[in-house]
Amino acid sequence: MGVSRVIDRVTGLTAPGPRGLPLLGNLFPFRRDVLRLLVESRDRFGDLVRFRLGPNVVHLAAHPDLVRQVLQERADLYDKETRSSVRIREMTGLGLLTANGENWRRERRLIQPAFRPAAVAGFVERMTEAAAAMLERWERPAAEGRPIDVASEMMRLTYTIVGRTLFSADVASDADEVEHAMAVMLGHTYGRLQRIVAPPSWLPTPGNRRFNRALAAVDRVVYRILSERRRMTVGASDTHDLLSILLRERDEETGTGMSDPQLRNETITLLLAGHETTANALAWTFYLLARHPEEMERLRHEAATEATERAFKEAMRLYPPIWAMERRAVAEDELGGFRIPPGSTVVVSPWVTHRHPDLWDEPERFDPGRFSEERSEGRPPLAYIPFGAGPRFCVGAHFAMVEGVTILSMVLRRWRLRLVPGHPVVPRPGITLRARDGVRVTLEPW
Repeated sequence: MGVSRVIDRVTGLTAPGPRGLPLLGNLFPFRRDVLRLLVESRDRFGDLVRFRLGPNVVHLAAHPDLVRQVLQERADLYDKETRSSVRIREMTGLGLLTANGENWRRERRLIQPAFRPAAVAGFVERMTEAAAAMLERWERPAAEGRPIDVASEMMRLTYTIVGRTLFSADVASDADEVEHAMAVMLGHTYGRLQRIVAPPSWLPTPGNRRFNRALAAVDRVVYRILSERRRMTVGASDTHDLLSILLRERDEETGTGMSDPQLRNETITLLLAGHETTANALAWTFYLLARHPEEMERLRHEAATEATERAFKEAMRLYPPIWAMERRAVAEDELGGFRIPPGSTVVVSPWVTHRHPDLWDEPERFDPGRFSEERSEGRPPLAYIPFGAGPRFCVGAHFAMVEGVTILSMVLRRWRLRLVPGHPVVPRPGITLRARDGVRVTLEPW
């Protein structure tokens, strides 16, 4: 594997990167093991690496200084009109996750109040009730010695919590259907991203038909609850779930609220960003704690929110639910002394930055103590970016942290988790970072 590094006489240096095949570029290594490719390429070529995926030029920006430029200081030079956003839009429509410019700013203004700390504090009781019901349900498999898939359990739980906090609705009966539908939709969407040319979405291929059936199933759930919630909210001012806030909220500049299609788009977005990602973060946390029983024992005895939060953060460092964030350069830029051509893609990868050897001691080791105040001193803020950074910092970050710490604390007070021997737990990068075959554990009372 050689280095492709040439000088453009007009615009400066082209960043180094692995040589690829004619026409296809680095497409096959990306499809084979993208996580390994990104880390090894950073180690070999430095903090800005250039790849070609067919006709597309993609740069990996790995150092916090470069991340800061892309996501914060020069955010106006980068938008989200990327291949991934276009594909995700087939699921979510145009909403907070995929919109740009004024459309995005308007959605953000409308949604922001629903995630203020005071609003999130009002949801903790519902989070606790949902988690308590799950723990009661775990009594039977624990007594029978049957393993559970904690990844699937977290999907069901976070979906139930989103339903109760977002809709004030009991959505437990839909949990299995929505879990399956989301897996189909996310897998199909990422599969399309791995192709240089994907079949048009309107073509009735088996994959497109499965995707459309899954999307229709999620839409049925969403529109049913939207209709019920709108009727409940008419004339009401004392309901405080997220959807009620969104239904009542008016843009301070235009005076208009959200239409049903907008509400649908944001609801799907919240299911993806707030249900899927938090479930994955929790599953990886339980996996790591089960691999390190001494840390699990410590959390149980300390029973401190700070200690649980450090473990949750460390799990998201090693297994960030959103492992890559794409931006499109809308104008020519320069990063680290190298040219970024307009129209090309810049990838910020928490998976890579969280493993940067200049930022993290023994980066592959699970060590919650690295998030203590003493050991965090001097670390660049953007060395840790599970929720992104800049204007598009995840609006639900506080919600996710409160939810994650609440659930972890309740589970670890009651159960010791042990990994099922011989069951592989392997990261599967897609739109989010799932465990390929789930995380199977047995439960033991303390």
